[in-house]
Amino acid sequence: MKQHLKSILYMAIAGVFFWLFLPAKYTVNMPVQFANSLSNQDFINRLSVEEGFNVSIFADDLDGVRAITSTENNDLIVSQPASGQLTLVYKDDNHDGVSDGQRLLLNGLNRPHGLALHKDWLYIAETNAVLRIQYNSQERKFIGTPHYIIRDAFPGGGNHWSRTIKIGPDSKLYLSVGSSCNVCLEDSPERASILQFDLDGKNKEIIASGLRNTVGFDWQPGSNLIYGVDNGRDFLGNDSPPEELNQIQFGKHYGWPFIHGLNIADPDFAKSKPSTLTTHPPAHSFTAHGAPLSILFIRKNQQLKTNALVALHGSWNRSKKSGYKIVALTFVEGKPLQQRDFLTGFMHKENVIGRPVDLSEDNQGNIYLTDDYSGKIYKISSSQ
Repeated sequence: MKQHLKSILYMAIAGVFFWLFLPAKYTVNMPVQFANSLSNQDFINRLSVEEGFNVSIFADDLDGVRAITSTENNDLIVSQPASGQLTLVYKDDNHDGVSDGQRLLLNGLNRPHGLALHKDWLYIAETNAVLRIQYNSQERKFIGTPHYIIRDAFPGGGNHWSRTIKIGPDSKLYLSVGSSCNVCLEDSPERASILQFDLDGKNKEIIASGLRNTVGFDWQPGSNLIYGVDNGRDFLGNDSPPEELNQIQFGKHYGWPFIHGLNIADPDFAKSKPSTLTTHPPAHSFTAHGAPLSILFIRKNQQLKTNALVALHGSWNRSKKSGYKIVALTFVEGKPLQQRDFLTGFMHKENVIGRPVDLSEDNQGNIYLTDDYSGKIYKISSSQ
């Protein structure tokens, strides 16, 4: 027994030394959990939002909260993939600044992530399927039972297991499927792609590929162009490759795993790129490893119209952390003109208290942000 314990100790010491002397390109710098030691007021005191806006904690105690969608009566529905459930977060009817409460809507799901409300139907993306159920927003209840409309049409699980679902202005269902790996040649053509279906789940079509992990995408009002944020591969160093904003076009390939960013050849797979394949460059770049997980074009808030907000979840394999904030993009004639910080403070001196995930806007132009690190939902509202 003593010899066994000595072996474990020696292995642990060797592991520490190996970790300390890893090259920067292999650095793993995970967040340190400080969130539970802070009061809600401490949180707000650390956050800084653009002038003309207020930020507050709207709801709490939502472990692993990820996707969010606003209902017609301004409640919120959120997904909690780790626990396999959806939760209804009530609007603030008593005007005390916080949600009036929350309750379980559905459970027993297979890593539910993406949510979309369309004409009284709630669409739910599990890791390997899509189901829908009628939802009455005024009565806050489902009508009938959920049923699957898509099964066996795309792979589940993998390194990038989450599935994001949206209903486009063309009344088609769009679903993003991330890669199974950091970088590899996929067996399934549905991997690293965005798929399109009819609303009943039929007539699948791959509309764009070469997208390593486009968790967030949205349509620009007016032009109806689709923009998606994509997470670049790991282990090419602190600053390469950049994260991407892509203008998604039918039939285009966006580079992964062969090319990253603005023509950065992958050291492992560039030579495997088919000679006939043309890759499409990003419309905009973000700092490497910042992990953009959502993009929301603002439609109701008058101060932010023509802007898109992007949630940067934060890096895990960079010697100096990046991300952990919300940035705003200003668009002119369909092109991003300027990026600026909009909401910061989730990281201070390399200490992390929150990790932004998804964004939604209600009918009054209030913006809601989920944080899967602290289990909170923040409300961002105009102060003018």
